[in-house]
Amino acid sequence: MSQQTAFRRAEKQFKARDRQPDLEKVIDFAAIATDSVAGVHRLSLSHSLCSPASLPFKVFAQSRPPAYSIDKHPGLIIIPNPFTNEAQRWIARKCLCDCTRPPNRTNLDPFFDLPSTSLFTLAATNSDAEQLGDECRVSSRVNTGTIDPDVTMPKDQFYSQPALPADLLERLRWCTLGWQYNWTTKLYDLGASEFDNELDDLMRSLAAAVTMPRGESQFVSQAGIINYYDERTTMAGHVDKTEENMDAPLISFSIGLTCVYLIGGCTRDTEPTPILLRSGDVLAMCGESRMAFHGVPRVLADTAPSYLTDAEAGNNDAVSGKYPQWHNFAKYMETHRINCNARKCLSI
Repeated sequence: MSQQTAFRRAEKQFKARDRQPDLEKVIDFAAIATDSVAGVHRLSLSHSLCSPASLPFKVFAQSRPPAYSIDKHPGLIIIPNPFTNEAQRWIARKCLCDCTRPPNRTNLDPFFDLPSTSLFTLAATNSDAEQLGDECRVSSRVNTGTIDPDVTMPKDQFYSQPALPADLLERLRWCTLGWQYNWTTKLYDLGASEFDNELDDLMRSLAAAVTMPRGESQFVSQAGIINYYDERTTMAGHVDKTEENMDAPLISFSIGLTCVYLIGGCTRDTEPTPILLRSGDVLAMCGESRMAFHGVPRVLADTAPSYLTDAEAGNNDAVSGKYPQWHNFAKYMETHRINCNARKCLSI
């Protein structure tokens, strides 16, 4: 048996389900008041965080929130939750209702003929769909014979029959934004959709604050991925290196359940550093950290904040009238984590 890498050992430590994860050595930036953790330092952001003009509410709780770096991982910048509560609820709405619709692709597209209306909206509208009949179910491409012949046939019988939107929503794991990433070829070779303008405005604001040295071309979100985690979902260690432009930062933020995030080095043999990412935390991979292995070995149950899980929390938000009632989102956010990331692919 080959010897396990340092990254793999760390993954197994946090993935183990027969015991609670040991968080003693996990860095929790929300608990850092000063430079009290060895190798962790507070930073001054390059620019203030500016709320995008396209959004009709206050996005950031403060313009110059604390930010941190880690000596072992040059270029990695963490901003503990700079968002307002309303902004986090907007992110939930955006990621569940707007970004999962065609022409953006999801992990479900190869197996189901997804409608133009988002699964979340359908599930919220037809919460009693079991009594409404088969017309409320989404047809399976496997069952209708329209599956792409290059797609591997699913082993799970679930994918071979029509399914209710609520059941499909629980199977949703990712969607791709802008340039459509091909998980088989590891290339952006599936065409492109327009990157959501409001989400791009938010990513640009974050990128400008963490890394916009003089002379560098402006950040623009050309491709992105939204990952949907339930309490048992993990993300294996990997490096995002498909982009031509590896100098531009990879901007990422998450809402919902807290997770353990591992950041390592340029090989899996480097001992990774475990970080606690809470709802709203922003992570920017710049410089050397852009080529670092990273992953999510554990999502922590019962850790979502009340401003996301309270059934009435978002009823009076500025954009509430455009989406299903907040109690539908609150139920989902109780048991899920949503991560949204964006990158600039080209050097121009």
